[in-house]
Amino acid sequence: MASIDPTVAAVLDRPPRVDDSDDEEALIAALEEDDDHVLTALREQRLQQLHSEMSRAKQMRDAGTGAYTEVKNEKEVMDITTGTKLAVVHFFKSDFGRCGIMDRHLEV
Repeated sequence: MASIDPTVAAVLDRPPRVDDSDDEEALIAALEEDDDHVLTALREQRLQQLHSEMSRAKQMRDAGTGAYTEVKNEKEVMDITTGTKLAVVHFFKSDFGRCGIMDRHLEV
């Protein structure tokens, strides 16, 4: 069952009067004013969300997330894979054709 807006409920709970049309106009005006507050709050919330996403993206870019690099020694591989939550490691052997194909795809 849907809940009733508190402003609407307050108007409906009042005893009926002769000038109910004025109450309806006042209710609509109050609801429109509430909508402005709600829209402003939603806009502020979305701006904050976008700001946090941009900060996260910048941190990831600064940390080298998504970068394709060739690593020559085992210690570097261990540092990279233990320092991040997710990592892709491709062991490349130059005389295997499929390794070359995979290498080109990862490079893109």
